[in-house]
Amino acid sequence: MSTPLETLALILVLGFFSGQLVRRLGAPALIGMILVGILLGPAVMNLLHPDVLTAAPVFRAVAVMVILMKAGLGLDRQKLAQQGTVALRLGILPALCEMAVVALVAMVLLGFDLRQGLLLGAIVAPESPAVIVPGMLRLKSLGWGVDKGISDAILSGSALSDVLVLLLFSLLMGTEQGGLPFDGLPPQSR
Repeated sequence: MSTPLETLALILVLGFFSGQLVRRLGAPALIGMILVGILLGPAVMNLLHPDVLTAAPVFRAVAVMVILMKAGLGLDRQKLAQQGTVALRLGILPALCEMAVVALVAMVLLGFDLRQGLLLGAIVAPESPAVIVPGMLRLKSLGWGVDKGISDAILSGSALSDVLVLLLFSLLMGTEQGGLPFDGLPPQSR
């Protein structure tokens, strides 16, 4: 069994090279990285150190923070100010509509109650920042939609949508478990 540092180096090196190989074949690099993760993981070759596997949620949170920071640094504040509430509407309306549609379909087809349907909607609704942020930054570097601030609106709307859906998911999980998330607090701190 390798050390955690060797495991991280193996993941990074093989992930990078497989991503480049898959990109040269015409597919997104993310597919190659996912395949390496599956191959190295416990389901196939089991080459990963157990400490790295237990720290996976931390790595996931750091990755999302880096992606969202990259999105934030790529925004043009003047273009967002010109658009007014476009980014706000792009962030809120699609996520809420998708949650509502998934909840209704889950209630009709699967027999879920409203809270369970909304929870399923909160799982399905968020778009992946790992896909949207690099794509929009690439389009922005190519100059597509820069004059009208389209990529900035989509970047900020995507980040806002993810935050909204995460908040709603947390609230729904609290109510699903028999109370609101703040029920464990003493009355003076509510």
